[in-house]
Formats: sequence, structure tokens, C-alpha cells
Amino acid sequence: MQGVKYKYSVDALKVCYEIKSEVYNNLTDKPLENPIFVFTSPNSNNVHTEDFRLRRVKDSKFDFEILVPDENLEGKSVLYGDLTIKSNDDPKFAGLCFIKLDNRRFYEPFAVNHEVLEWKERKQKIDFKTLGSISNYTKLKLEHRIPKKTLKIQYNTIFYLEEMASRLNLSLVSISNLEIAFDSNVNFARLLKRTVADEKFIPVVNRFKYPDINSREEINNAFLNYGTTRIRAVNLTYYVQQSKGRLELKCYNKSREIDRKSGKTYIYKWLDMDKNIHRMEITAKREPINAFCEDKFISLSEFLYNLHTGENLSEAFNLWLNRLIHFKDANKPNGRDVTVFDLIGKKSL
Repeated sequence: MQGVKYKYSVDALKVCYEIKSEVYNNLTDKPLENPIFVFTSPNSNNVHTEDFRLRRVKDSKFDFEILVPDENLEGKSVLYGDLTIKSNDDPKFAGLCFIKLDNRRFYEPFAVNHEVLEWKERKQKIDFKTLGSISNYTKLKLEHRIPKKTLKIQYNTIFYLEEMASRLNLSLVSISNLEIAFDSNVNFARLLKRTVADEKFIPVVNRFKYPDINSREEINNAFLNYGTTRIRAVNLTYYVQQSKGRLELKCYNKSREIDRKSGKTYIYKWLDMDKNIHRMEITAKREPINAFCEDKFISLSEFLYNLHTGENLSEAFNLWLNRLIHFKDANKPNGRDVTVFDLIGKKSL
């Protein structure tokens, strides 16, 4: 996608765990007057430092805030997410708990960005007669390398979940909800609306083809009003949902949503883009996530851990996006799929 700025990010995550009876009793049987549970571990000097704490939500035996130390402010904590323990009186969810991460944790990493050095060889005149061997030549090349550039790699803090679950003796059951965002300078809502109405393409929505141009009005009626009355007139959201809500797609103007509704300005820093950001956002439930892991021969825990580096992120997003909506060339209705990303740069649009 030449000339297109974009970035994949996790925007929401809710994970289901099995909670052991002793942990359940320890957390829920304490009096409400004891609202905080602190978890520590020894550092290199054998001094115990705080890893995280659970702070009970007021007047609730089953709801906790997860707080972690703020590495930028000593003695201060920031919200990592919420822990909800399901009551054993509920036969459907007995023995289960859910951790839902706070939205900031996907866009404000705690750890300092890693710096990766790429190298290039210093131009030099080499007398091969004096080297004597290929190994000496290789050694000389290594000695004359100079830094090419420094790359900053951002990691979110999803990987903390594994340590927290281990400390709480929780066992991973499923990923209940995952939202992946694709942020770009391309207005995908407008792009989809125009392509659906274009006779040169046949839309395929949830694997159902719409070859008749007159039948496509119901697709473009999927445009939803978004935000305040003033925004509704100029800012539309494209919305596609799979049956039973296992997969959902929303396309909308993220900058407007940030500036006029959510106030999540920290997202701008993470994306490092101009404030004209459009978002495609896919929400995936348990079934498509499990199917993806089975297809790629990876465990659910591996998929969960990989989310902090972005591995599998684009692959899962592109697969689910194509399943929700893609197109066919009207002149070649049985030909290859035309993906949403294929549409970028076409002169007809």
C-alpha cells in the first residue's frame, strides 16, 4: 500500500480464566473493609518490590481493579485492567473469572522502547593478497561495520497477563473478546460505500454475493450514525456483523471520535500520524479466535502472548476482514477475491 500510512493495534481484550477454589475463597471471603491485595517478588538485591495489586471495587466481593506500578512515577500506580470473578452460585460461570485490560495499556507501553541497530559496511579498499583466507575477509568486514540506523520498536503490555495469571494460579480458558484496529489515512467507510454502489464490483458480505445493483441498498443502510447530531451529518460509520456477532467490522473517523467523544488523545502518540485518522476495527469473539489458532497450529496462550509484539495481528485481521466483506470483479465473478486493501489506489475510486 504505497503512500498509505497505517498501523495495526490491539484496542480491547477480555480473557477468561479458570480460578481455583482456594484463590476464589481467598479473594471473595475477605471482609469488604480489606480492599487491597498486594503481590510482590524479590529483586536482585533480595528486596521485595510490588508487581501488582488488586483493589476491590467498592461494595463488591467479586470485582477488582488491577493496579501496576508506574515506572515513570515512583510510588504511583496505574490501572492495568479489571478482574471480575464469577460467583460459584452461577452454574453457567462457576469457577471462572475474566480479566479485561484498560484501553491505555495498548497505547502507553510501560517499558522503554527497545533500540535495534542495523549495520552497514564501511566502504574500504581491501588487498586480498594480504588476507590469506575467506575467514580473515569475513572478520575484517565485521570489524568495519558502522551503525546504519536505530529503530524504535513499541510493545504493549499484554505479556504482563501471563505473569499475573501465574501469580493468581489462573488457567487460561479462552479469549472472550478481541478488538484489532487498523488505523490509516484512508477513509475506508467512504471507500466501502462507493465500492458497494459501483457496478464494476460485486460485493460479498458474510459470504453472500450481491450481484444485483438494486439489492445493495440494504448493505449501504448498514451505515450507522455516530456521535452527536452535528457529527451525524458528516461522519458515517460502516458496520458489518457476522451472524451471532462472532465477528464485527466498524469503519469510522477515529480522529473525530477522539476529539469529540472519547478524549483518548494518547492514541495519537502511539500511532505517530497526523490527526486525520480513519479506523477499521474488527471485534472477534471466542469461536473465530480458536479457529484461527487451530488453522495456524499455535496454542491459545501463544496467540495471546504474541499480541504484545503484533505477531499474528495483521494476519488475523486480514483473514477476518475478508470473511466479513470483500468483492469480485463483475467481469470475472468467479475470479480471485478483491480485498478491501486491493481497492486502495484504483482510479475508479
